[in-house]
Amino acid sequence: MRALSLLGLAFAISPLTTGCGPILTVWLISDAEAKLAGARAAQAEQNAVYEFTAAEAYLTKAHEELGYADYGPAIDYAFKANNLAAQGAERARDQRSKHLDQQDSSGSTSQDAPSAPPTPPSARAPSGVTIKKSPSTSGQGSPQ
Repeated sequence: MRALSLLGLAFAISPLTTGCGPILTVWLISDAEAKLAGARAAQAEQNAVYEFTAAEAYLTKAHEELGYADYGPAIDYAFKANNLAAQGAERARDQRSKHLDQQDSSGSTSQDAPSAPPTPPSARAPSGVTIKKSPSTSGQGSPQ
């Protein structure tokens, strides 16, 4: 009698425990996809090629394992994709900030004094001086 009650308890609990694999896998995969999109926005495709490419590959493999209902490996691959996407985004941000720091230190963009727009020649003439414009020619020799 006792074995029958334990068997009944096992059947009652089993539906509650079997849903964790797919739920966790789908959650990790969607989180990895979001982090991969963030890495793409941070330009990790150019600045963190290894991390970005590996994250894409692991995410693809996680989708494949989820399709076979192999939740353990799918969780592992999704977790790896998640970590690599986060590392790629961080590395891409570091590379971009390093690149911007190098541009600032080389003096290509000076932020010390704002540059004034160029002024027309008539605005630079001292007071009391009149600037006369030469007559325009239509391309036929010298003006007469």
